[in-house]
Amino acid sequence: MIRKVIQEFGRIDILLNCAGVFYPTPIGATQPEDFSRMVDINLKGTWNSINAVAPGMKAQKYGKIVNIASVCGIMGFGSFAAYCATKAAIIMMTKSLTMELAPHNININAIGPGNTATPINEYIRTDPAYANVLADIIASTPSGKAYSSVEDIANVALFLASDAARAMHGSFVLADEGYSSGADFSTTK
Repeated sequence: MIRKVIQEFGRIDILLNCAGVFYPTPIGATQPEDFSRMVDINLKGTWNSINAVAPGMKAQKYGKIVNIASVCGIMGFGSFAAYCATKAAIIMMTKSLTMELAPHNININAIGPGNTATPINEYIRTDPAYANVLADIIASTPSGKAYSSVEDIANVALFLASDAARAMHGSFVLADEGYSSGADFSTTK
């Protein structure tokens, strides 16, 4: 794929790593192939893409790499340990690769989306059987908006892929509607 893009366009200036899978992996009940699939797609897929474009970006002395991690990379979620681990690894990979790529004028950063309205969670947003789950998400989100739009996350990615983010190297930008900020137990709102 990388060769084909370079043949057609001559170079790659921007890489957005956003492929991923999300499913429960409860300890003691997860098949090895389910764990491997999660690691292969979420973590190895990100690594392999960066590994393929980095030589060209180094040669041209320019590049922007944006990795989609997750709020789950900084918070634990029961039954989703493998997903959380892959997303935490992407955050640390982003930071570590900064040490190699920044001297070549290549910015690599990561985004930590929270709940984002995509087809993978449409059932939670639309099926009345999941109304209690949706209510819990809303109650846990300071903005009161259970799901960010895909455009909200895309705008963060566009910023990180632009020269306006020139000084950002190894950054992790949370875009989670405040979800990871904590719980509000105050009686006044």
